[in-house]
Amino acid sequence: MREPSSGQPPPPISAAAALRGYGALLRFPHTAGIVLLAIFTYAAYLSLRGLWLGPLLIERHAFTLVQSGHVALGVSVVSMFGPALFGRLDPGPLRRRGWIIGFTLLMAGLFAAMALDPGAALDVAAALAIGIVSGYIVLQYADVKAAYPPAMTGRAMALFTMALFLGVALMQWITGVVASAAPGWGVDPFVAVLAAISALLALGSAAFRWLPAPPRVA
Repeated sequence: MREPSSGQPPPPISAAAALRGYGALLRFPHTAGIVLLAIFTYAAYLSLRGLWLGPLLIERHAFTLVQSGHVALGVSVVSMFGPALFGRLDPGPLRRRGWIIGFTLLMAGLFAAMALDPGAALDVAAALAIGIVSGYIVLQYADVKAAYPPAMTGRAMALFTMALFLGVALMQWITGVVASAAPGWGVDPFVAVLAAISALLALGSAAFRWLPAPPRVA
């Protein structure tokens, strides 16, 4: 006969035990590259969409508030399809990290192109492209899931998500500092901001590429 269930919930995990669990994640050598890239990817998209796109279109190209709102809406709409697209295109664990690096560099290139002030039409096209390409972040979630033992997957996902949102705050602070300093350098603030985001994406990609990779996909 089956033993009756005790009906007792599992004992709660103490704060110290939870911190030890996250500390165990940080002892994996490949955690650093995963976290450093996570800090910049979602933050780059959200900084453009939520902070800089409207001012850029209004001040650089004399768009009205309504026109810039239409572009922002378009970027938001296409970004909804990106995760589903990349989820279907996921190449699997052996090639996934290469794809992540490639699409991060593509994002960096799109921001660099916008920094060059290519004109209103190309700025809008690049912003829309960033919106849909940003969906490759779902590949980072799959990479995190594959990089740790099953018992640590939940904590790894939580750490990854915290890195994403820490990156949003950090990116907005960095770009604000860069925009404030740009006139003193004799540089247009939007050029400086977009170039800085491009450089940070390239930095995150380099960390992901050159720091240790998970053994199973090395």
